[in-house]
This record gives sequence, structure tokens and C-alpha cells, in this order.
Amino acid sequence: MILPPYVIDVRVREQGKRGFRIWLPFVLLWPLLFAIVGLALVVSALVDLVLLLAAQPYHHYTAFLLGIGQLVAETRGTCAYIVAPDALVDIEIY
Repeated sequence: MILPPYVIDVRVREQGKRGFRIWLPFVLLWPLLFAIVGLALVVSALVDLVLLLAAQPYHHYTAFLLGIGQLVAETRGTCAYIVAPDALVDIEIY
């Protein structure tokens, strides 16, 4: 199942200063994202079908969009830890 990330959590800590945390609830954007992606998939499927019936070379736009969706879904579970001499940044994608 292709699902985009739920939450993106960014934490920044600096030496000698109070750190801060940003919690981005990406799940709130899902309805808008699904509407846009659904429309794009319908349009790309129609374009692929018309190009196939016209015996023109086509570039599999639908497969391309599905591949992008899988790439976005694979970002879930990503953790990035960035260490600088005076700061630490943690990025976690759930």
C-alpha cells in the first residue's frame, strides 16, 4: 500500500542554547494530496491510452506517477542525524 508519511519531526539542539522541535503533521495534507494525485493519475492514464491508440510513442506517464508515489512512501522510517561542531539536528519521518 502506498501511503505518504504521517509526521515529520525536526529537532534542533545548539550548545549553550535551548533547542526547539517542529512537529509537522503531514497526515493533514492527505485529502488534498489524494485528490491531486487521483486527478493526475486519471489524466495520465487517458494520455497513455490516447497515445497508444494513435500508435504514437508514449512515455508511460502513469507508471512514472506511480513510481513517484512509491518513492514518497519509501521515505517513511527515514532518520537523519546531522552533527555540526555547535549543533545537532534530528529529522525523523514516520
